[in-house]
Amino acid sequence: MHAGHRRTQAPDGTRETVDQVENQASRRPRYRQLRDILAALIDESPPGSAIPTERELCERFGVARGTVRQALNLLEAEQRIYRHQGKGTFVTPPKIDQMLELVSHTEHIRARGMDPASKLLGLSTLPADARAALLLDVSEGEELLQVERLRLADGEPLAVELLLIHAAAFPGISEALAHTQSLYAVLRSHYGVELGFAEESIEVAVIPDREADLLGVPVGAPVLLLSRQTFDVNGRPVEFVRSHYRADRFRFRTRLHPSLHGEHVLPSGTHLRLASPDDARGLAKVFIAAWRHAYPGIVRQDVLDALDEGETTDWLGRLTVTHGLTTWLVHSQEGEILGFSRHGEDPADSRRGHIYSLYVHPDAAGRGIASALLAHDLRLLTERGFETITLWVFETNEAARRLYASFGFFPDGAKRVEPEYGAQEIRLRRPAPRHGPQR
Repeated sequence: MHAGHRRTQAPDGTRETVDQVENQASRRPRYRQLRDILAALIDESPPGSAIPTERELCERFGVARGTVRQALNLLEAEQRIYRHQGKGTFVTPPKIDQMLELVSHTEHIRARGMDPASKLLGLSTLPADARAALLLDVSEGEELLQVERLRLADGEPLAVELLLIHAAAFPGISEALAHTQSLYAVLRSHYGVELGFAEESIEVAVIPDREADLLGVPVGAPVLLLSRQTFDVNGRPVEFVRSHYRADRFRFRTRLHPSLHGEHVLPSGTHLRLASPDDARGLAKVFIAAWRHAYPGIVRQDVLDALDEGETTDWLGRLTVTHGLTTWLVHSQEGEILGFSRHGEDPADSRRGHIYSLYVHPDAAGRGIASALLAHDLRLLTERGFETITLWVFETNEAARRLYASFGFFPDGAKRVEPEYGAQEIRLRRPAPRHGPQR
């Protein structure tokens, strides 16, 4: 680059002042300055636009060819441009963002405003080897169905996938797949399979020659290799699939939640254990104190005034032995109950876990007991394999909502008003952390 006020022709035909980027960055290498100018112009150019040749860039920006090549190499490494041998250099189309969640490939592409399609490349049967038998929970030698498909969006090839399923478990599925793009839709509609979760790994690989030809990318280009084992809601393996995704067109995203292990520890001198009917009176004291402290102005005052320790003790004592529900408490070194929680199956949907209650005595608030109890419940519910975890909270209870939001809970739109309380509640939910994506 050169100092002064010389103007040059930019790649898109506009005029560019070179010293605009040199004034404050004269110590930066020239190829990085050129990279910044070209990146700004690329951001304003439509996908597929041609980039001027190295010679043209040298002339327009008054730099050496080595400087141009270094700038273009940076942009190619950032996947802002791509080179097609014999044709030139072009602006890379924007990547397709795909969340790592339980949503089908077809639904995802359609939600992006694109037209999804699948081309069946091969359909065959083969005996299960030792690894496949383990992945699909079948005996070695049992017949598996192997399906190979090319995934497309708006006619553009995006991925080549090879999946295995237990043939005997899904009779007639070959014919059904010939009439639909979505394997998961067939499993649900024809065989009543509800998917529960998937375990998936993603790594960088070099694309094989055949897959490179199918995807229209250079042989040896980097791709994203996805390996996924999918289970139904009962924890039974349904499929195993390996897919080669174009790294230049796909980017995978996920939402991160706080870990359920380790960081939410109980304060010193306190202990966690399962509650029993003998703990009912201590649980009742925590419950009544927590309600009278947190709910004035939320729940009707006459409800708070009418809370009776004897009735609450009987009620909580029965809950400690209710089938399918568990109550956990935190107590002091002296045995005083400081807080408790209760969790189990969601009464509205057996595939979901549910937090029924979480209370800490006001005198023990602010010590991390609520967070430790909630983390403990989420861990146990996750280990039981629940697809989603839900809870109800009073809509105006801001303190509780902040706590739940810090654990990844969000409102799902459901609301209710219990006549005995006279206050609106909203339902919150969060996905179980172990779940991976669904196709």
